Amino acid sequence: MSDKRIYHIIIGSKAFFDLNLPEFGGQDDVHGFLELVKLSDAYKQNNINIECNAQILFLKNDNYHGIVDAAHDRLGALIEELTASNAEIYIHNPPKVLYDFLKSQHSRGIIELSVLTQKYSINKKASEFAINIKEISEKIIGQEEAINEISKSLWYLTTVKRTKPYVIMLYGNSSLGKTELVREIADKFFDGKFCEKHLSMFKNNNYSDYFFGDAPNRKSLGYDLLERESNLIFFDELDKCPEYFYSAFYTLFDNVLFKDSNYDVDVSGALIVLTSNYHSEEEMKKNLGLPIFYRIDKFIHFNDFSCNTIHDIVLNEILSRKEEYQDRLTPEIIYAMVSTMISTQGENARTIKNKVQQVVEELLFKDALNSIDGVYSDREEPLPRSFRASFTEDESHPHEN
Repeated sequence: MSDKRIYHIIIGSKAFFDLNLPEFGGQDDVHGFLELVKLSDAYKQNNINIECNAQILFLKNDNYHGIVDAAHDRLGALIEELTASNAEIYIHNPPKVLYDFLKSQHSRGIIELSVLTQKYSINKKASEFAINIKEISEKIIGQEEAINEISKSLWYLTTVKRTKPYVIMLYGNSSLGKTELVREIADKFFDGKFCEKHLSMFKNNNYSDYFFGDAPNRKSLGYDLLERESNLIFFDELDKCPEYFYSAFYTLFDNVLFKDSNYDVDVSGALIVLTSNYHSEEEMKKNLGLPIFYRIDKFIHFNDFSCNTIHDIVLNEILSRKEEYQDRLTPEIIYAMVSTMISTQGENARTIKNKVQQVVEELLFKDALNSIDGVYSDREEPLPRSFRASFTEDESHPHEN
């Protein structure tokens, strides 16, 4: 056994860290970092002269948030105080101050050090590409042009070796399928995993610590990016993000290494998808500014829904909820009522969903009242055959133009 401390740095998601911890079996001398810190503090407070000399210690990334700021400056020394001189120590996503300390100790031959980093990939199976895109197009209705453009980008990313992040802006009115598209890309090309941040939540400069890092015992963008589970990074509603945070994005979009005050993050090969409610590229230039505009690789516009698209989405929404009402209502009855509330233009997925919800609630309530009273005379008359034709036996594709 080594006469030095052996440090294993594991960089990546929490699942990756747990996966790469060895099976400790029934060993008694295995301790979590925070558990040992609390135990050591309790001994000192009660003047108990017992040293904590763990043989095996593991330090998860959220453990850094459980100690005071001052302790971070001597985190390496604190670990040494808590472990035996030949201990084995597993560290998840160390902040710079700890990482630099360990690298210095290793260069001087004081410790042994290994680093294991999670590797991220995109689904590069050419045989599955066309099938995946077809399935995406079936889910994102009425955005054929956008699907075509995203297909080009995905094909590019699955066939070339790229190190710099690839940045796409999806723009257009709200509730047209932008967020849904990102989720479908995650599902088909990134094993359903992605790092998601809603920028509308960051309203003022109080969030500067998150974007640029500050106190080491608080979360930051660097911290979250280090523990991401895939190389798909999604920033929703960039137009809602205050301008003074943009410099963080300059660094992220332009480099393979993103740095804040506490972490260095490898983002090579990442697909970064942005959304906004801007209506044109000129509007984006004006509001985002040229420095960030020219760091975006591709802009994909989402069109407002056409009359036919609105019709298809209404039908899909009704049929997708069939389990809620099938014992009491029919799709035809719901469609007859909701169609009087739907406009031929200006609707989006959210307004359609809300109107269908309203109709389902109203009809179910009416059905309950009728059941109590034993009165069914005010039920809607059967719909004409032309309406019924919209609801085919293949309910996954109720209408084709």
